[in-house]
Amino acid sequence: MGALAALLTIATLGGPGLTVDEPLDVRPGRDYFATLQRTGWRFFERANVDRAFRDNAEHPPLGRWLLGLASLIGEPFEPLWNGYDPTGVHVASGRLAPASAFAVLVGLIAAEAARRWGNPSGLAAGWALLVMPRVFSHAHLAALDTFLSLFWTLALLAGARAVEARRVTPAMVAAGALWALALLTKIHAWLLAPLLLAWAFSRLSPSRAIKAMAVWTAAGVALFMAGWPWLWYDTVTRWAAYWGTSVARATIRVEYFGRIWNDRDVPWHYPWLYFAVTVPVVLHAAGAVGVVRAWHARREDRFPFLLIASILLFLTLFSTGVPVYDGERLFLHVFPAWAMLIGYGCGLAWTTLRGSRAGRIAVLGVLLCQSYGAISMHPFGLSYYNLLVGGLPGAERLGLELTYWGDAVDRVLLDDLARRADKGSVAALAPTLYPGQGVLTTTAALARRDVILQDESAVPRADWIVVHRRRAYWSPELTEALATVNERDLWITRRSRHGVWLSALWHIPRTLAPRPKNDAKPSSP
Repeated sequence: MGALAALLTIATLGGPGLTVDEPLDVRPGRDYFATLQRTGWRFFERANVDRAFRDNAEHPPLGRWLLGLASLIGEPFEPLWNGYDPTGVHVASGRLAPASAFAVLVGLIAAEAARRWGNPSGLAAGWALLVMPRVFSHAHLAALDTFLSLFWTLALLAGARAVEARRVTPAMVAAGALWALALLTKIHAWLLAPLLLAWAFSRLSPSRAIKAMAVWTAAGVALFMAGWPWLWYDTVTRWAAYWGTSVARATIRVEYFGRIWNDRDVPWHYPWLYFAVTVPVVLHAAGAVGVVRAWHARREDRFPFLLIASILLFLTLFSTGVPVYDGERLFLHVFPAWAMLIGYGCGLAWTTLRGSRAGRIAVLGVLLCQSYGAISMHPFGLSYYNLLVGGLPGAERLGLELTYWGDAVDRVLLDDLARRADKGSVAALAPTLYPGQGVLTTTAALARRDVILQDESAVPRADWIVVHRRRAYWSPELTEALATVNERDLWITRRSRHGVWLSALWHIPRTLAPRPKNDAKPSSP
């Protein structure tokens, strides 16, 4: 299953457009290696540590090291399969890292489910994760979320097995080292401690559980500190700042049921709804069977309850006023556990139908059909909604977020702009969430036409507008411009799925474009 995941993901890496966070995660990784190459062992001196991490210390560095490594390794070969990158960040090559991590993750949960419940459960678990459209789509993106999914799941499974080992102490040291990988990816990993503590007390005597958790914690925290040199200096101040990243941060706006909310104010049911509507319904049904099976087998096998607890922990956490946005993204790492429960449920169906060849063929057919969502939505799997809300058209009617990360501004749309635009035309990307996002989205084809995408502030003077439907960030000026476009039927290209447009290209003749007085065309950066 892992090999199949690698093949399908790597073969389709170029599909999604550049997302908001990708350059912000790949560039620091490349900078880490540039600093390391220039300074050698002096990399760990304070001046070099400060230089390397000071503008990207909101997250630990492991994911960015991996992205930087993939970007540098793939850079010489990138023109052969993705064309020249005029930005020099080489995000396309960086995407090889999460694609590989996803393949390992699929293989990991398939192997663990097979070990515990048999091969049918293992194969079903791996397949379920592979065909979850949003999970599969994230595996294409050079960001941190797929890494967290892998390292969180690896640490969870390793910790559970270590508690069950004959020699608990050395096993817990090794499990703690794997926990450090999750800690070095995102802050979420600290919540593995209470989960594993409860598991240890359920399996061991109190004294052995305390000893096991002590060595696990010591190994994990020590390796976490060793792996992030930023914390070696001004440790107290920087440690406090690290824990404050979820407090002292910019507010992100969210569209939810037709209303724009701040991330701390979204209703409590936001994470529960997105968990419910971003996985194919039949897979949810199989997962529910797995939960019921776990209850009936609770005396013989308590491991499914660890998986259930890991899911409920984060859905509950994000229901308490903790900032939550981007649909499922902040709790993406709960889906591997759900896939294992899906495999557990499918294993029951497979066993029940032992004497029915037709029944087993039907089960296989139904599972294969669950790939429809991932296939039909690709490369815009982040916009997938299941039948509980009527798919993507139903989500549009309900006022749910149709696209949130810019992936719908893909090469197809930008290549069409490059073909149509006059040399030196002013083109603006909207909405943009940080300065320079438009420049980083510019492709080689656009650069050859001297069409450098500007940020949203350039909309009033733009000849062309590239827009994606993150309506929570549509400015009044953009809304006014789009109203003008719709009235005059100036659509050029739309990127749509299931009849719902996700991104579009508009041409605004200069005689119609709303221009500030005395506004001069800027030179291309």
